[in-house]
Amino acid sequence: MSYPLLGSVRLPKSKDAKQRSFNLSDIRVTMELHPLATPWRSERQFPSQLNIFDDDAFGFEVSGVGYRPCYESTWDIKGPPVIGKGLSYLDFRLILAKCKNKDSLFIPSSLLEIVKSESVELFNDDTYYLNVTALKEVKDIPINGLDFTFHTNEVEYKTRGDSIEYIWTISITERHFLQFIFSLAANKKIRPHIPAVEDYCSSIMQTVQIDFPDWVEREKAAAASISRDKNQVADIEPLVWKREADTSSYLDFRREVAEKAKQTEEQQ
Repeated sequence: MSYPLLGSVRLPKSKDAKQRSFNLSDIRVTMELHPLATPWRSERQFPSQLNIFDDDAFGFEVSGVGYRPCYESTWDIKGPPVIGKGLSYLDFRLILAKCKNKDSLFIPSSLLEIVKSESVELFNDDTYYLNVTALKEVKDIPINGLDFTFHTNEVEYKTRGDSIEYIWTISITERHFLQFIFSLAANKKIRPHIPAVEDYCSSIMQTVQIDFPDWVEREKAAAASISRDKNQVADIEPLVWKREADTSSYLDFRREVAEKAKQTEEQQ
Protein backbone atom coordinates (compact mmCIF):
# COMPACT_ATOMS: atom_id res chain seq x y z
CA MET A 1 0.00 0.00 0.00
CA SER A 2 1.59 3.25 -1.12
CA TYR A 3 1.11 6.65 0.44
CA PRO A 4 2.03 10.08 -0.96
CA LEU A 5 5.63 11.00 -0.24
CA LEU A 6 4.74 14.51 0.87
CA GLY A 7 2.01 16.12 2.91
CA SER A 8 1.04 16.90 6.50
CA VAL A 9 -1.71 14.28 6.31
CA ARG A 10 -1.32 11.21 4.08
CA LEU A 11 -3.93 8.64 3.07
CA PRO A 12 -3.57 5.76 0.58
CA LYS A 13 -3.08 6.95 -2.99
CA SER A 14 -6.24 7.00 -5.09
CA LYS A 15 -4.46 5.41 -8.05
CA ASP A 16 -3.81 2.26 -6.01
CA ALA A 17 -7.51 1.66 -5.27
CA LYS A 18 -9.10 -1.43 -6.80
CA GLN A 19 -12.58 -1.73 -8.20
CA ARG A 20 -14.93 -3.68 -5.95
CA SER A 21 -18.15 -5.08 -7.36
CA PHE A 22 -21.27 -6.25 -5.51
CA ASN A 23 -24.19 -8.01 -7.16
CA LEU A 24 -27.30 -7.48 -5.04
CA SER A 25 -29.98 -9.53 -6.84
CA ASP A 26 -29.07 -7.97 -10.20
CA ILE A 27 -28.45 -4.53 -8.70
CA ARG A 28 -24.78 -4.00 -9.51
CA VAL A 29 -22.76 -1.72 -7.23
CA THR A 30 -19.17 -0.83 -8.05
CA MET A 31 -16.66 1.49 -6.40
CA GLU A 32 -12.93 1.89 -6.10
CA LEU A 33 -11.60 0.93 -2.68
CA HIS A 34 -8.22 0.31 -1.14
CA PRO A 35 -7.48 -3.00 0.52
CA LEU A 36 -6.71 -3.06 4.20
CA ALA A 37 -3.98 -0.58 5.09
CA THR A 38 -3.15 -1.10 8.75
CA PRO A 39 -1.06 -3.79 10.47
CA TRP A 40 -3.33 -4.21 13.48
CA ARG A 41 -6.68 -5.18 11.97
CA SER A 42 -7.93 -7.91 9.66
CA GLU A 43 -9.92 -7.15 6.53
CA ARG A 44 -13.37 -8.73 6.65
CA GLN A 45 -14.44 -10.55 3.53
CA PHE A 46 -18.09 -11.04 2.59
CA PRO A 47 -19.76 -12.62 -0.44
CA SER A 48 -19.81 -10.23 -3.39
CA GLN A 49 -23.09 -11.72 -4.61
CA LEU A 50 -26.04 -11.39 -2.25
CA ASN A 51 -29.70 -12.37 -2.36
CA ILE A 52 -31.40 -9.30 -0.96
CA PHE A 53 -34.72 -11.14 -0.65
CA ASP A 54 -33.37 -13.69 1.83
CA ASP A 55 -34.72 -12.41 5.15
CA ASP A 56 -32.63 -14.93 7.09
CA ALA A 57 -29.48 -13.13 5.94
CA PHE A 58 -30.47 -9.94 7.74
CA GLY A 59 -30.22 -9.33 11.45
CA PHE A 60 -33.56 -7.66 12.02
CA GLU A 61 -33.95 -5.22 14.90
CA VAL A 62 -37.09 -4.53 16.91
CA SER A 63 -37.71 -1.57 14.61
CA GLY A 64 -38.20 -3.89 11.63
CA VAL A 65 -34.95 -2.90 9.91
CA GLY A 66 -32.36 -5.59 9.24
CA TYR A 67 -28.71 -5.17 8.32
CA ARG A 68 -25.95 -7.17 6.69
CA PRO A 69 -22.38 -6.08 5.85
CA CYS A 70 -21.09 -6.06 2.29
CA TYR A 71 -17.55 -4.78 2.82
CA GLU A 72 -15.28 -3.50 5.62
CA SER A 73 -11.77 -2.11 5.63
CA THR A 74 -9.50 0.21 7.62
CA TRP A 75 -6.83 2.65 6.45
CA ASP A 76 -4.11 4.26 8.53
CA ILE A 77 -3.78 8.03 8.28
CA LYS A 78 -0.14 9.07 8.36
CA GLY A 79 1.58 12.34 9.16
CA PRO A 80 4.66 13.87 7.45
CA PRO A 81 7.10 11.14 6.34
CA VAL A 82 10.07 12.65 8.20
CA ILE A 83 8.25 12.36 11.52
CA GLY A 84 6.79 8.99 10.63
CA LYS A 85 3.96 9.07 13.14
CA GLY A 86 0.46 7.79 12.49
CA LEU A 87 -2.20 10.44 13.00
CA SER A 88 -5.31 8.27 13.14
CA TYR A 89 -7.23 5.67 11.15
CA LEU A 90 -10.32 5.59 8.96
CA ASP A 91 -12.83 2.73 8.98
CA PHE A 92 -15.07 2.06 5.98
CA ARG A 93 -18.21 -0.08 5.95
CA LEU A 94 -20.70 -0.77 3.19
CA ILE A 95 -23.97 -1.87 4.78
CA LEU A 96 -27.11 -3.27 3.14
CA ALA A 97 -30.37 -2.72 5.01
CA LYS A 98 -33.89 -4.06 4.52
CA CYS A 99 -37.07 -2.51 5.92
CA LYS A 100 -40.25 -4.34 6.78
CA ASN A 101 -43.69 -2.74 6.64
CA LYS A 102 -42.44 0.68 5.54
CA ASP A 103 -43.56 3.10 2.84
CA SER A 104 -41.59 2.85 -0.37
CA LEU A 105 -38.05 4.11 0.20
CA PHE A 106 -38.26 5.79 -3.21
CA ILE A 107 -40.85 8.22 -1.83
CA PRO A 108 -38.92 11.39 -0.94
CA SER A 109 -38.32 11.83 2.81
CA SER A 110 -39.25 8.19 3.58
CA LEU A 111 -35.62 7.11 3.68
CA LEU A 112 -34.60 10.00 5.92
CA GLU A 113 -37.37 9.16 8.38
CA ILE A 114 -35.95 5.65 8.73
CA VAL A 115 -32.39 6.93 9.13
CA LYS A 116 -33.61 9.26 11.87
CA SER A 117 -35.59 6.59 13.74
CA GLU A 118 -32.67 4.15 13.50
CA SER A 119 -30.31 6.82 14.87
CA VAL A 120 -32.60 7.37 17.84
CA GLU A 121 -32.75 3.63 18.46
CA LEU A 122 -28.96 3.28 18.27
CA PHE A 123 -27.77 6.26 20.28
CA ASN A 124 -30.41 6.03 23.00
CA ASP A 125 -28.30 3.16 24.33
CA ASP A 126 -26.05 4.62 27.04
CA THR A 127 -24.12 1.36 27.36
CA TYR A 128 -21.64 2.41 24.66
CA TYR A 129 -22.15 6.13 24.04
CA LEU A 130 -21.58 9.34 25.96
CA ASN A 131 -22.02 12.59 24.02
CA VAL A 132 -23.56 12.24 20.57
CA THR A 133 -24.65 14.72 17.92
CA ALA A 134 -26.30 12.77 15.10
CA LEU A 135 -27.77 13.81 11.76
CA LYS A 136 -25.62 16.90 11.28
CA GLU A 137 -25.29 18.55 7.88
CA VAL A 138 -28.12 16.55 6.29
CA LYS A 139 -28.28 17.25 2.57
CA ASP A 140 -28.87 15.72 -0.84
CA ILE A 141 -25.77 14.93 -2.87
CA PRO A 142 -25.98 13.77 -6.51
CA ILE A 143 -23.19 11.42 -7.58
CA ASN A 144 -22.95 9.92 -11.07
CA GLY A 145 -26.67 10.33 -11.65
CA LEU A 146 -27.57 8.85 -8.24
CA ASP A 147 -29.36 10.68 -5.41
CA PHE A 148 -27.65 10.19 -2.05
CA THR A 149 -28.61 11.58 1.35
CA PHE A 150 -25.54 12.67 3.32
CA HIS A 151 -25.13 13.33 7.03
CA THR A 152 -22.49 13.26 9.74
CA ASN A 153 -22.48 11.94 13.30
CA GLU A 154 -20.13 13.07 16.07
CA VAL A 155 -19.87 10.29 18.64
CA GLU A 156 -18.04 9.94 21.94
CA TYR A 157 -17.73 6.29 22.85
CA LYS A 158 -17.30 5.14 26.41
CA THR A 159 -14.21 3.09 25.72
CA ARG A 160 -12.52 4.39 22.56
CA GLY A 161 -12.88 8.14 22.46
CA ASP A 162 -14.32 10.39 19.78
CA SER A 163 -15.39 9.48 16.28
CA ILE A 164 -16.76 11.42 13.32
CA GLU A 165 -18.91 9.47 10.86
CA TYR A 166 -19.52 10.53 7.26
CA ILE A 167 -22.50 8.62 5.90
CA TRP A 168 -23.97 8.48 2.39
CA THR A 169 -27.32 6.65 2.14
CA ILE A 170 -29.28 5.62 -0.96
CA SER A 171 -32.42 3.59 -1.65
CA ILE A 172 -31.85 0.70 -4.05
CA THR A 173 -35.35 -0.84 -3.92
CA GLU A 174 -38.60 0.19 -2.28
CA ARG A 175 -37.53 -1.93 0.74
CA HIS A 176 -33.71 -1.79 0.67
CA PHE A 177 -31.06 0.87 1.11
CA LEU A 178 -27.28 1.06 1.21
CA GLN A 179 -25.12 3.03 3.63
CA PHE A 180 -21.53 3.98 2.86
CA ILE A 181 -20.05 4.74 6.29
CA PHE A 182 -16.63 6.30 6.91
CA SER A 183 -15.67 6.48 10.60
CA LEU A 184 -12.73 8.66 11.61
CA ALA A 185 -11.03 8.20 14.99
CA ALA A 186 -11.09 11.90 15.90
CA ASN A 187 -8.13 12.32 18.23
CA LYS A 188 -6.33 15.63 18.81
CA LYS A 189 -3.65 14.92 16.20
CA ILE A 190 -6.11 14.51 13.33
CA ARG A 191 -8.51 17.34 14.18
CA PRO A 192 -6.60 20.04 12.23
CA HIS A 193 -6.87 17.77 9.16
CA ILE A 194 -10.55 16.83 9.33
CA PRO A 195 -11.49 18.74 6.14
CA ALA A 196 -8.82 16.80 4.21
CA VAL A 197 -10.22 13.49 5.49
CA GLU A 198 -13.77 14.42 4.52
CA ASP A 199 -12.54 15.37 1.04
CA TYR A 200 -10.83 11.98 0.81
CA CYS A 201 -14.09 10.20 1.70
CA SER A 202 -15.95 12.29 -0.87
CA SER A 203 -13.41 11.38 -3.56
CA ILE A 204 -14.02 7.68 -2.90
CA MET A 205 -17.77 8.22 -3.17
CA GLN A 206 -17.27 9.82 -6.58
CA THR A 207 -16.29 6.37 -7.87
CA VAL A 208 -19.62 4.77 -6.89
CA GLN A 209 -21.75 3.44 -9.73
CA ILE A 210 -25.07 1.60 -9.34
CA ASP A 211 -26.80 -0.14 -12.26
CA PHE A 212 -30.48 -0.89 -11.65
CA PRO A 213 -32.47 -3.60 -13.42
CA ASP A 214 -35.84 -2.82 -15.01
CA TRP A 215 -37.89 -3.99 -12.02
CA VAL A 216 -36.22 -1.39 -9.78
CA GLU A 217 -36.87 1.33 -12.34
CA ARG A 218 -40.55 0.36 -12.25
CA GLU A 219 -40.56 0.71 -8.44
CA LYS A 220 -39.04 4.18 -8.79
CA ALA A 221 -41.68 5.19 -11.32
CA ALA A 222 -44.50 3.89 -9.12
CA ALA A 223 -43.21 5.90 -6.15
CA ALA A 224 -42.88 9.04 -8.27
CA SER A 225 -46.47 8.70 -9.47
CA ILE A 226 -47.89 8.88 -5.93
CA SER A 227 -45.61 11.56 -4.49
CA ARG A 228 -45.50 15.19 -5.58
CA ASP A 229 -42.71 16.05 -3.16
CA LYS A 230 -39.45 16.28 -5.09
CA ASN A 231 -37.27 17.14 -2.09
CA GLN A 232 -35.53 14.23 -0.43
CA VAL A 233 -34.33 16.23 2.56
CA ALA A 234 -36.59 18.33 4.75
CA ASP A 235 -35.30 20.64 7.45
CA ILE A 236 -34.10 18.46 10.28
CA GLU A 237 -32.51 19.36 13.58
CA PRO A 238 -29.53 17.29 14.79
CA LEU A 239 -30.22 14.71 17.46
CA VAL A 240 -28.20 15.42 20.60
CA TRP A 241 -27.39 13.29 23.64
CA LYS A 242 -25.32 14.65 26.54
CA ARG A 243 -24.15 12.11 29.08
CA GLU A 244 -21.60 11.99 31.85
CA ALA A 245 -19.64 8.85 32.69
CA ASP A 246 -21.74 7.02 35.25
CA THR A 247 -18.93 5.70 37.46
CA SER A 248 -15.79 7.22 38.91
CA SER A 249 -13.88 4.16 37.74
CA TYR A 250 -14.50 5.14 34.14
CA LEU A 251 -13.36 8.70 34.79
CA ASP A 252 -10.20 7.28 36.32
CA PHE A 253 -9.77 5.07 33.27
CA ARG A 254 -9.98 8.04 30.90
CA ARG A 255 -7.50 10.06 32.95
CA GLU A 256 -5.10 7.12 33.01
CA VAL A 257 -5.33 6.66 29.23
CA ALA A 258 -4.73 10.38 28.64
CA GLU A 259 -1.72 10.35 30.98
CA LYS A 260 -0.19 7.31 29.28
CA ALA A 261 -0.69 8.89 25.84
CA LYS A 262 1.02 12.07 27.04
CA GLN A 263 3.96 10.11 28.45
CA THR A 264 4.32 8.19 25.17
CA GLU A 265 4.41 11.39 23.13
CA GLU A 266 7.05 12.88 25.44
CA GLN A 267 9.25 9.80 25.05
CA GLN A 268 9.12 9.84 21.25
